[in-house]
Amino acid sequence: MTRIAVLFSLFLLATMPASGQEPQAEPPLPQPRPDGLGSDNADSETLVAGPDAEDAPEGEITRVYQAACPALLTGSVIGEIVPPLSEGSCGLQSPIAISAIRVNGREIALSGTPVTNCTMATALADWAGEVGAYASAVLDTEVKNLATGPGYTCRLRNGADTGFVSEHGLGNAIDITAINFADGTTISVLDDWRALPAQPAAKFLGFAHSAACGRFTTVLGPEANSEHEDHFHFDLGCHGQSCTAQICE
Repeated sequence: MTRIAVLFSLFLLATMPASGQEPQAEPPLPQPRPDGLGSDNADSETLVAGPDAEDAPEGEITRVYQAACPALLTGSVIGEIVPPLSEGSCGLQSPIAISAIRVNGREIALSGTPVTNCTMATALADWAGEVGAYASAVLDTEVKNLATGPGYTCRLRNGADTGFVSEHGLGNAIDITAINFADGTTISVLDDWRALPAQPAAKFLGFAHSAACGRFTTVLGPEANSEHEDHFHFDLGCHGQSCTAQICE
């Protein structure tokens, strides 16, 4: 027998099924794709983020990618995730409309229902906890309401015509004009900041300002400039190469 014939015989023996075994079945063919799950072309799946998702062409898959906020899950922040915001250089992927924050088991309403990012909302709740504890211990009352601005606002810093986008335009800032208490009193930044330092209202605002400097990277009040004469501005903007530098005025 020639060498080629021997090799061919060995190949046949190797590929034959063992005695008592069934021949190996052919691999199953893939099942047809169910209707409604898109086509075989991955590029046909359109990803749409933001309010424009409702305007996507019929038949295209629309998705809004947003992140959950732990502060909402734990209840320290009360509000809801709203659709992404996009407006020129401004925008916010996972905005939260905050209606209240929970401090020591009590809800503190926010009159302006500000829209911020999760990190800002969490820092605000932590700051309110410090301010609430001070009010209970020193003023013998509880914080009932924070008078705030809208939070997100698409504009440049200090409302200028040129320059950088404000942290408000990124949902990374909030303004507070006054604090209302359970006993019916109100402490206003405009009316009470420049009161005699010994006055309880002025001391309270001084504490609130100092406490904010430990929570936010930017804290601006009446001492900063005339633009902030009637409110506190808090934000978490990046300062310095490490984003840890702070501005407290």
